[in-house]
Amino acid sequence: MHYPALDGIRGIAIILVILYHNFNFVEYFNYGWLGVDLFFVLSGFLITSILLKTIHSKNYFRNFYAKRVLRIFPLYFLSLLVFIIILPAFHSFPLDMKYYQENQIWFWTYLQNWTLVFNRKGQGTTLIHFWSLAVEEQYYFIWPILVLWIRKPKRLLFFCIILLLSVIISRIIIWNYHESISAWERLFLFSRIDGIIIGSMLATIHFINPLFVRKYFTTLICSLVVINYLFYFLNRSYNYIFPSWAIAGFTTFASIFAFGIYEAIMKENKIINFFFTLPFFRFLGKYSYGFYIIHFPVFLLLKPYTDKFAAALFIPDSIYFLTTTSLLATMAGLLVSILSFHLFEIHFLKLKKHFE
Repeated sequence: MHYPALDGIRGIAIILVILYHNFNFVEYFNYGWLGVDLFFVLSGFLITSILLKTIHSKNYFRNFYAKRVLRIFPLYFLSLLVFIIILPAFHSFPLDMKYYQENQIWFWTYLQNWTLVFNRKGQGTTLIHFWSLAVEEQYYFIWPILVLWIRKPKRLLFFCIILLLSVIISRIIIWNYHESISAWERLFLFSRIDGIIIGSMLATIHFINPLFVRKYFTTLICSLVVINYLFYFLNRSYNYIFPSWAIAGFTTFASIFAFGIYEAIMKENKIINFFFTLPFFRFLGKYSYGFYIIHFPVFLLLKPYTDKFAAALFIPDSIYFLTTTSLLATMAGLLVSILSFHLFEIHFLKLKKHFE
């Protein structure tokens, strides 16, 4: 079943990411990285919903993996070919891609989140956002197998709860022994799967009983608030030594996003449904995958030129200058992603009909 509001939520997620990367001169946009967690919750919900509905189908694995490959692989591998091999071959190419060339095997195999944790020496920023693509692809590969193995939705929900608790506990253990783990902070950033797990939990609960969240909405919200307050006071009593985001932050925001997604799919709240289905958000949601991949390399490539253009109009480093140069580079990235979708990706997406 297609939920139009989820296209809008996907559009909101890409806006958050763009604000974080391209407009980070505005202090309030520094938390735009939460857009990645919103993407994770969406993926967890949609993928688990699909798997639970098709678990008894004859071509369970073939159909799922074929659709994922057709949607994800073409643009991803084309982007690696362009940014790691083709463009750096030109001596005039301005971006330093040495780190990505030396560690490209990790990117070609969707394991780059791990090399970004433990091997960061000389790393540039051009493709740093690809870490989340690796996390999602690892989920796409493993999760269908686990769902088929567990089968029963209630057992799957219990498994998700245990997995989420294990992730949080493992972070506490890692933090406790962080002196012997040099990359412990980066490990939290590039391996977080809270959103994916919570999205999977939401899909499982919705499959078991669509009205469960509605019935216990107040209880769930209050429980989340109480847990966060308890953690806050515990952390304060220890002089705020605990890594707040790793222990409570990622999970809390992922849970909030899950509640938003639930409201979107239930379509009962007219205001929320209207907001999430705004044409602008749905438009960006349609191109969000390509925009996510392309936006930052294009931004870095064009910024020297947009800076030069903006400098002729405004005082350098003023808010008007920074906004203009970032907006122009961002619009260029969006244009490239739209062209990519209609001239390249669409040909692969049309093949998905053979795997229904």
